Amino acid sequence: MGRRRRTAGAAVGTSIGVACLATLALTGCTPTTAVDPTATPVAESATAVPGPTAATPSGTSTPRPTSTITPVPGVDDDHGTIPASCAGLITPGKWDDAFASAPLNDPSSIVDPADPPTDRLTPVLQPDGKRLYCIWRDPQADTTFLSIRVAVVDSTKAYPHLQSALKGYDCSLDGYGYRCQKVSQNSQYPVTDGDTYFTRGDVGIHIQQSNVQTSGLLDDVIAHVF
Repeated sequence: MGRRRRTAGAAVGTSIGVACLATLALTGCTPTTAVDPTATPVAESATAVPGPTAATPSGTSTPRPTSTITPVPGVDDDHGTIPASCAGLITPGKWDDAFASAPLNDPSSIVDPADPPTDRLTPVLQPDGKRLYCIWRDPQADTTFLSIRVAVVDSTKAYPHLQSALKGYDCSLDGYGYRCQKVSQNSQYPVTDGDTYFTRGDVGIHIQQSNVQTSGLLDDVIAHVF
């Protein structure tokens, strides 16, 4: 039987905006608006994909005002707490119509939650630090999905690393967080993708989403971590 493909307007059961989509999350995250991928930082609005901003179906993100506080990356003592499970990352019931009603960490998914793909946070992860990776995806869908990774990072390296590694992303400092988001057209399907990154103190967040719209997801995740 052929695999069922979701249409661009379809949501996962029904947002990855830090990295940012309004949105994907990508909350999830521009560093200024709605994806994805608010703990004082903004983001996703970036996630229509989650993010430090939220991404819209058109792939545009809405900039959000940045904080007047000047953060000192790697110096502040802002420590977050990574939840024990994926359920602790988001507000119960809030994202059911966007992505949370889709299978979580389904073993038949193309991505193995126990062995998540590398991303821009990988080089700055603390070797013995706690990590949590969650992916909501219908195994029968060609591209529709949303994933969130939260991990302990080296606070002295995360900010400068993302600054240099995330070329082409919409990035901004907000409060004590640094968020980046990129909203783009999927290379294979007529849907919008969102990629959002956020780093604050010793915690890094990455939200990825495809064909999933979210607004404020990154901020919701941040609120559950800090």
